[in-house]
Amino acid sequence: MVMTGHVLLTHASLLDPATSREGPGHVLVHDGRIADIAWGAAPAAPEGAEIVDCGGHVLSPGLMDLRAFVGEPGAEHRETLASASAAAAAGGVTTLVCMPDTNPVIDGPAIVDFVLRRARDTACVTVLPAAAITKGLAGQEMTEFGLLQEAGAVAFTDGLKAVRNAQVMRRALTYARDFDALLMQHVEEPDLVGEGVMNEGEMASRLGLVGIPREAETVMLERDIRLVRLTGGRYHAAMISCADSVEIVRRAKHDGLPVTCGASVNNLVLNEGDIGHYRTFCRLSPPLRHETDRLALVEALNEGVIDVI
Repeated sequence: MVMTGHVLLTHASLLDPATSREGPGHVLVHDGRIADIAWGAAPAAPEGAEIVDCGGHVLSPGLMDLRAFVGEPGAEHRETLASASAAAAAGGVTTLVCMPDTNPVIDGPAIVDFVLRRARDTACVTVLPAAAITKGLAGQEMTEFGLLQEAGAVAFTDGLKAVRNAQVMRRALTYARDFDALLMQHVEEPDLVGEGVMNEGEMASRLGLVGIPREAETVMLERDIRLVRLTGGRYHAAMISCADSVEIVRRAKHDGLPVTCGASVNNLVLNEGDIGHYRTFCRLSPPLRHETDRLALVEALNEGVIDVI
């Protein structure tokens, strides 16, 4: 709901990414738009203004979720664009990039147009569709990047599936380069993941569970970055989880390649020890890694090697 008239938000903890400034302050809003920002002492409120005491809570620009798996179209019984956007708004997220793992898959301009129109009519936050890299997420035949981008797709990804065929990925990166399009890859080599359910190591052995080696991530990531070097296409590793991956991305950025990466908040605050005695809700993709990997991710986030959480 858009604020009307003057609203003064006082005693907030302001975060301003544009200036990298953080501290106590106050924000004056007029008819839904920021009219003034005051750091330190509160300014005088305009006559008739509504005053909202934020009580020290954080006030910042809206967050963006780059990997929103929304049920619509195809699984509206589970979630719709309306319900997903309401949940996002409640958490301070004002933009959703929805993944193409829907039914039908977002792999044609008509489906992109459908998502945009449904979001316009029912969503309360900005919804931006990401289209599939390959038709039907099958990993074999590329989608029409140009037509999809023209229809409104903001990026290309096969969602939770990695593009395992190197030739297809090479062609996709080359094709994407010509449209300045971004490819977002789920960096897990399916054959190396196999039946694994947690990080491979001593803890997995003690629990009697099949492990997922770090190489399931690094082999795919290293391959893709070599293809980026070959083609010049823009590439985003959706979620990295280990120290070796940090080093791969760090080198790529040092070499000036158009590479970015993200990390799950789970891998930043939890490690494999949190699985404890078979806590099944800690079965994640990528899996929780060793504490040394977690610390390496935290350091990489502070350095700016990791671009998004």
